[in-house]
Amino acid sequence: MNTRAQFKALIDRPDTDVPLAEAALCIAAETRPQVDVSLWMSTIEQIADRISPHLELAASPLERLHLLNEGLFIREGFVGNSEDYSNPENSFLDSVLESRKGIPITLSIIYMEVARRLGFNSFGIGFPGHFLVGVKLEQKTVVIDPFSQRILEQSDCEKLLFKMAGQKVPFNPLMLSSTPTKEILQRVLRNLKMIYVAKKEYESALSCSDRILLLADEDLSELRDRGLLYRELECAGPALKDLEQYISLSPPDPNIDALKKIVQELRDRVQAIH
Repeated sequence: MNTRAQFKALIDRPDTDVPLAEAALCIAAETRPQVDVSLWMSTIEQIADRISPHLELAASPLERLHLLNEGLFIREGFVGNSEDYSNPENSFLDSVLESRKGIPITLSIIYMEVARRLGFNSFGIGFPGHFLVGVKLEQKTVVIDPFSQRILEQSDCEKLLFKMAGQKVPFNPLMLSSTPTKEILQRVLRNLKMIYVAKKEYESALSCSDRILLLADEDLSELRDRGLLYRELECAGPALKDLEQYISLSPPDPNIDALKKIVQELRDRVQAIH
């Protein structure tokens, strides 16, 4: 089974049954076939095993959480890669496990996977512009930012939102809700796609778009984006198919006239070929 097929087999499961780390490693393995998914899954297990004995000293669930953070952030050394944030390696889980540096979402995936193996009820938080982790304790839910290696209070979340979105977006506690596994994987792929488009690496961006649509085949904006990527790669037939479907199904779009011109251009090219 090739890596794309393996990824699809994992994400075809119900959302709660999708193995997050394994699927994220498949994203890395498609780009770099040398990635050994099972090896890096074992690495996550080993990290949890090293931290586990230290948690036995805890007198409370909150103290266990502090000891988990100490293990991941101090002894294991996981930290945000603020110096080279846009490097695509930060989106590949194996690279982050090896270098101990990453972006919020990959660091959060590692945090969640280790925490779950140690008995914590952890979940991903798709906070605007900066992925976070929630951990449910007996009396409350604690929010952790693995990128900055700290626990966040609500006031910290409000400041983070202002930093990411400015005054135009008011804080809402629902922003700290749990994010489904398939949406987490989409966010990993969207981050990668954005990096590749900025670098004009359109084939790599197209690969990301294909996998986003495997996760969310109803996402019309992604269908449009894939059509535009096909156009950049001079694949007129597939570009025309995606963009015609987008125009026929999409809600009102302020750019619809520009898209219709592109569709006509693609029709002319396809007819010229035949």
